[in-house]
Amino acid sequence: MRVILAFVLILFLGGCSSKENNFVSSVFQTNGAGLMKEYRVTLDKFLLQLGKKLILRNQEAFSRDILFYIKNDINNDADTINLPLVSSADETNFKEYIKIAFSPKKIKHRGDYLLVGLYKMFYWSFEAKSFHKLSALQYDGNKLQEAYEILQVVAWKIKIAKDRRGNYLYLTWQNNWQVELQKRFKRGEKLSAKLINSLKYIKNKKESLLSSSNLSFEALFAKMLFVYERALKTVGVEPKSLGTDALRTLFLML
Repeated sequence: MRVILAFVLILFLGGCSSKENNFVSSVFQTNGAGLMKEYRVTLDKFLLQLGKKLILRNQEAFSRDILFYIKNDINNDADTINLPLVSSADETNFKEYIKIAFSPKKIKHRGDYLLVGLYKMFYWSFEAKSFHKLSALQYDGNKLQEAYEILQVVAWKIKIAKDRRGNYLYLTWQNNWQVELQKRFKRGEKLSAKLINSLKYIKNKKESLLSSSNLSFEALFAKMLFVYERALKTVGVEPKSLGTDALRTLFLML
């Protein structure tokens, strides 16, 4: 009787559809493995939030449908996007994507490389294409730590990176009046009290020259870093935070 029950169970597990298989596998997962899956889902959610925020302030840096393609990969648990300046199909090519995203050269739709690079890094570090994990200990702590460090680099670099003309590659921490001022400088207007007072957010008194910087991007990166910290501790690894010199060195090594 036991042999028959075992045989039926094997047939059941082997013949299930992929959706049913995921359900059956989840029954046998440890709590840690379930948490790891939730961590990746949360990172993908934060990535989409980051994309929306960046596009609002940096529309020229992104193609029109990039978030649609990323959402499609997220929904299908896939990694199918390949952008033209990256020739490597290696699973660690996300580093090249991130390097291109911060290149001081003129890059068409550089923001696409940033978002796709981060998505590919999440996908790689959580080993999404490998077999269904039964335990948190099956995750590679070294991959998670490397991704955690690179995410620190991105969070630092996005605030300071400039092109060869000295323009910021991405507008993030700058206040709205600073963004408008930069655009009007590019149109050839000269700095004056009249120009400052005519800026939309200054004129409407929503901001002032003394307003604190926009910290919403920094807060979003802090949330993503916290998710990685929780993931690392779940697999038994102590997260390693980097100083500025280490961040600079790691970026050069990408």
